[in-house]
Amino acid sequence: MASKGRPNSKLFIILYALLIFLSALGITSYFYFGNKLNNDIEERNKYNEEYQSKKKELETKETELETAKTELASYDGLKEKAEQLRKDYYAKIKELEDAILAGKSDKKIAYLTFDDGPYYNTQKVFQILDKYNVKATFFTTNINGETCFDNRSAKCWPTYKQYFEKGHTLANHTYTHGIWRGLYNSADSFMTAVINQENLIKEQTGGYVTNIVRFPGGSVTAGKLKDPIIKKLRERGYGWVDWTCENGDGRDIQSTDQAWSILKSGLDEKIEVILLHDYNTVTTNMLPSLIEYLQKEGYILLPLFYESNMVNK
Repeated sequence: MASKGRPNSKLFIILYALLIFLSALGITSYFYFGNKLNNDIEERNKYNEEYQSKKKELETKETELETAKTELASYDGLKEKAEQLRKDYYAKIKELEDAILAGKSDKKIAYLTFDDGPYYNTQKVFQILDKYNVKATFFTTNINGETCFDNRSAKCWPTYKQYFEKGHTLANHTYTHGIWRGLYNSADSFMTAVINQENLIKEQTGGYVTNIVRFPGGSVTAGKLKDPIIKKLRERGYGWVDWTCENGDGRDIQSTDQAWSILKSGLDEKIEVILLHDYNTVTTNMLPSLIEYLQKEGYILLPLFYESNMVNK
């Protein structure tokens, strides 16, 4: 029998074991929750850094947006200003035309006009015109479709935008050019071809609207339909133009000598509208010399415009 007041050894052992367990649990908890807390802190710092980075990126984008808005605001009215400059430019040419036709000026004007494009060879025409800083007029048709007739591996529709961007006059030569394929069946069939080409030009240039047309084959080809067609053209706001001379490149010519002979025999006006074709390599070969010859003869080379005396309205 144990003596009175003596600690119970079993209870002591239990308490000691419990103390060890709690200590171990505390240490384990410390490492577990401590590590978890550290991980949470690291993850929070990571997200905070990412947040600050995204916030800074957003602030940069907002600054760029404000800069872009300011720059865009500076362009307000630019299109209208450009259009006014174009009108002023053509008004000056019209004044010169009037003076020439009235015998009050000894100046001369030549309008180089190219029919039936766009073609792959049109790029060579562009290069020559660019070299001499000459603007011309291109009467376009979709007879050859999207691909270039003279290079079926190339696309020719992008040329429409080039006409516009280079400052040339982009005009309408009907969608089909179908002289013997229904174009001149009626005034309505002709106008359908005009409107279809008008829409193609708008589509390919982003909205450019032309108001000059040339009859395929010339207005004489329309025969008795000429007057009804002209009436419908006027109703749609179109003027039309033939030509005063040509180099014969729309026919079967074989050399620049032939082309020069034909052209010089018809070059006798103070204001000339010269018919050329941008598919014909004979014309491409003679074009530099033609430009130099015309300039030497005193001609100013210009693009056609609706208000011109050479455009019938």
